[in-house]
Amino acid sequence: MTDTAIATATDQEAEPRPRRKPLLVLALVVVVLGAVGYLGWQLRQEHAAAQARAGALEAARTYATDLSTYDFNSLDRNFAAVTANSHGQFAEQYRQISAGLTELIKQNRAVSQGSVLSAGIVESDQARAVVALFVDQQITNVNTPQPRIDRNRMQMTLVQVDDRWLIDDIKLL
Repeated sequence: MTDTAIATATDQEAEPRPRRKPLLVLALVVVVLGAVGYLGWQLRQEHAAAQARAGALEAARTYATDLSTYDFNSLDRNFAAVTANSHGQFAEQYRQISAGLTELIKQNRAVSQGSVLSAGIVESDQARAVVALFVDQQITNVNTPQPRIDRNRMQMTLVQVDDRWLIDDIKLL
C-alpha cells in the first residue's frame, strides 16, 4: 500500500460511526411513555366506571324507597317523585298504574314506609345498570291498622340520561 492509501484508510477508520445508542434510548422512551399513557387511560376508565356504579346504586336505593313509600294524604307528591325519575315505557306504565291505584289507596287510607335493606349491582356500564334490591314495606290501612311488613325483592334497570340515572324497568323477584 502506498502512503496515500494508508492515510486514507486511517482517516476512514478515525471518522466517528453513527451512534445507535441515542436512537435506542429514544425508542425506549417512546415505548415507556406510550405504556404509561395507556395505563393512565385505563385507570381513568376504571375510575369512571366505579363512579357510574356508585351513582347507579345510590339512585336505585333512593328510587326503591320512593316506590315503596306512599301516604294516602299525599299520593300526588309520592307518585310524582317516582315519575320524575322514570324513563321511557316504564314511566308511562307507572303513570297508568298509579292513576289506577289512587282511588283504592285513598279509600283504604293506606300508608306505606319503604326501606332498602340491601342492594347490589348485578351488571353495569357507564350508560346502564341493573341493581338487585331487598326492600321492606311497613304498611297500614283501614283493614290492617297494625303495621304489617311486606318483603319485596326487585331488579331495577337504570339508564343514564343527561347525567342522571333514571328507572327504565323494574322486575319483582
